[in-house]
Parts: sequence; structure tokens; C-alpha cells
Amino acid sequence: MRAALPSFASARAVLIGTAAYRSASLTDIPHSLQNVRGLGDVLTDPALSGFAPQHVVTVADPDRPEEVMLPVTAAAEEATDALLVYYSGHGLLTGTNGDLHLSLTGSEPDQPWTSLPFSYLAEAVKLSRADVKIVILDCCFSGRAHSDLMGEGSVVIRGQMPHHGMYCLTSAPETKRSTAPEGDTYSAFTGFLLTAMEKGVRDAGPVLRMGDLWDEVCRRMRTTTYPLPEQSSRKNADNFPLVRNRAYLPPPPRTASLFAPRRQGPNPVPLQATTPSGRPSFDTVEGRGYRIGDVNARLDQVIAVASDPLRWSQARPPHFARVSGRGHHGYDRAQVDEHVERHRHQPDGFVDSLRVLLIRQGMELVPDGRPQRRRLAKLKDRSGITGEEHLVGYVRSGWFETRTVDIVCSDRHLCLSTSSDLLRIPYRLLGRVSLATSAVMERWVSVTDQGGSSGDVLVVTTTVSFEYRKVEFSESETHPLQTTLRTFLRGMDELAARHPEWFR
Repeated sequence: MRAALPSFASARAVLIGTAAYRSASLTDIPHSLQNVRGLGDVLTDPALSGFAPQHVVTVADPDRPEEVMLPVTAAAEEATDALLVYYSGHGLLTGTNGDLHLSLTGSEPDQPWTSLPFSYLAEAVKLSRADVKIVILDCCFSGRAHSDLMGEGSVVIRGQMPHHGMYCLTSAPETKRSTAPEGDTYSAFTGFLLTAMEKGVRDAGPVLRMGDLWDEVCRRMRTTTYPLPEQSSRKNADNFPLVRNRAYLPPPPRTASLFAPRRQGPNPVPLQATTPSGRPSFDTVEGRGYRIGDVNARLDQVIAVASDPLRWSQARPPHFARVSGRGHHGYDRAQVDEHVERHRHQPDGFVDSLRVLLIRQGMELVPDGRPQRRRLAKLKDRSGITGEEHLVGYVRSGWFETRTVDIVCSDRHLCLSTSSDLLRIPYRLLGRVSLATSAVMERWVSVTDQGGSSGDVLVVTTTVSFEYRKVEFSESETHPLQTTLRTFLRGMDELAARHPEWFR
């Protein structure tokens, strides 16, 4: 059975490739047309994606801006499900501000009027009524596109722009050049992207979301000398499932067994286990699963606390502290926690619903009526929480033990603060928040009197933008703060869909 994708009935895609150039200053990029063909094949493959062939328009070697803008504008007007625009070619920086232009066959680097300003394409995309709008650029300096696409734009554009999902994936940072290796069929970035789409991603779900694709391309490209791609997202568009995951392996069917299997040899074959009669069944995993006896003995007690209108805030995932050791089997932790959360008491008011969301994100809650400790008073001060506004929950993290980043939730605002910046976002305006992510390999060196050591670490930088302000923080490749923030925004979006009256 194939994994389900969202509706693509009114989805549109425009794929643009500029390969041949008349200018002596611009080399031909034969990869660009191959990129367009390869991406078109994936998008229209019914086994992978859901775009209808007649709704995927290819623009090969455009010579004038209108040859790009007319099909993009038409697709933007027609699309209501998803809109995808892809460009491959030379990226040019023009003017005193270094604006990004997309090259055409007749472009000259020192004549801006011969190329297409990306801002024109960005405004056409932003005005689309599509639920999700995706722009993918494979060109030099493409990282400059994020500000054009995620910015509010002019007052006229801002007034017309629907607050739907927006996603941008670029092949390189704004100061780096993209690469098209000689002799390869595809350019470096698009080649890795197509590989991820066609072959799938291990350990991912049955469908690949835009964020999954970015993660996988970064993982593959970090072993090369090519610049790493960047992504930015608004309204959780990075969660949009674009293709099915060919590498996905569904869990084996469950079998009935009352007890965990005894250990047989150094590497026993994992079996499925069930809880006692009449109880839900959970898969078993080897190592780091919840201890089966502990879950069987206390599951009803944990659910009773989570479902109690007075005690629900005392039940926090992970719901069981004891886990199985190496070589021993336990219940799948995610399945057990999900089962408990389905029984959690659902409050009627906004603040308690916010607390439920924060609990599920692993954030610290501030109980009502408890005196504020000095540490929390400082946290409120850094977050600009004063007067009748109340602190609800928070999470803190240090970057390489040197810089503290706070994600703080009050009863009115999401507050993001670093040592130098503060961003306060009213919950009713969360739809205007965009997240941009970049990654770079950095080398660390440690020297002591006993010797020295060094290595490479992937540093992920997240930029959170709201209107004309932004906060930036960096983390290791696991990026827990970015994951927490993205999941929180997705949860708030779902809460707003259920209770729009709380966000007016």
C-alpha cells in the first residue's frame, strides 16, 4: 500500500533552466536542462509524487524575463493546493545592494536589465493562493533569495498576500557559488536532491517532507567540499510532504505474546510484545525502550494522572524513567508516550492548552501560584515580560557552553532571546514568522599540556524573522532548539485551527 500524499489536484509546478549563454562572461551550464528534466520526471512519477504532467511547465533557456514570469504568474493564479517553482542557472548580484538576479540566455553580468530580478518572481509567488508555496534555486548566491521570499514586501503586497505556507530551498549561502561538476549529469546540489527523492531516506517516515530532504542533502553534501544548502520556512511549510519515501520500511506485523522474549544469544531477534489482556499492544525495541514490567505495572496509574483535570500537568513525557539496557528489549517509547497523550485531559482555556503543548515539547512549566525564584525573575526581565503578562514555560540552551538562547512562552507572546537580541511575537501573528536554516562545517581544536586534538562539527544556524526583526542562534547538528521551535509553531498552528477565537 502506497503512502498517502496531500491533494495535488490543483498543484502547479514551473521548472526553469538556463543552460546556454551568449555572453562571453558566462559559461554554459548544460546541467541546468538535465536538472529540469530530472526534477520533472520525479514530480510526475505517480509512484513518487502527485503532480499531473500537464500541470508541470518546463521553461528551457528563456531569453526574456516575460518568458519566465508569464508561466510563473499563470501557475501562481491557478494553484490552490501547492505551487512549486524551480530555477537552475547562473545567479548574478547586481546594483549597490547586491540584489539577486536570475540569468537568461542573453544576460550580461554588468547589465542588470538583461536578467530577471528574483524579487519579481518572489512577489508573484507570494501573491498565490496556494496552500503551500515552494521555491527551489540552484544558482550562485541563491541564499539571498530567502529575505525576498520571506519578507513582508511592500504595503500593497503585504495587504494582498495570503498567510499560507512558504518554503525556500537554496543551493548555497548568499556569499557562495554553486557547483556543476564537469562530466556529471546534474549539478551538485540538484544531483543530491534528486538522489534523496528517488532513492529515499532511511529512518524517515513513509513520505519525505521538505525538511527531510534538506536534512538528507546536507548529510550527503557535508562529506564534500561543496557549499551546504539553506532552507527557510513559514507556517510549517517545511513539513509539506513532497514525495513518497522509497527507503521506508514499515514495521513488521504484530504477534500476540504476553511477555517479553527471553534473551537468546548475544543478538536475539526482536519480537513483538503485547501488554496484559485487554491492554494496548506496543512494539518492542532492543535497548533504550521502556522496561516492559514497569509499563505493565504502572500504565493505568500514569494515564489516570494525565487524564485527571487537577493533576494532568504532573504527567510529562517521557512517562517512564526506566529503560532497557543494551541487548535487552523494551516497549517502543514513542508508542507508549503517544498512547498516554491520547488520554490527556484537554483544557477549555488558552493558557492551559498552551501548557499542554509545552509539556509535549519537553519545555519547563511555571506552576500557577508558586513564588517566582530569582532565576525566573531574570528570565522574565530578559524576555520583556512585565505587568499583567505571565510567564508560562521556557526552554534554555547553550551554544558550545558559551552562549545562552531562551525560548520563552508567556500567556501573550512567544519570546526568543539571546545575549544581544530579543524577539517578542504575539501569538495571533505567529503566521508571519519565518525560519531560515543554514549549515556549515567548522573545525574545532583542543590543546592541552598533554597534546592536542581536532575534528569537524556541523554547526546549524537558525534565523527567526518576524516583520523586520530577527534573532539568530547556532547549535550542533542535532539542533534541539530548532526542532523544539518548529514543533511548537506547528502545534500552535493546529491549536489556532481548532480555536480561532483565541488568536483574534
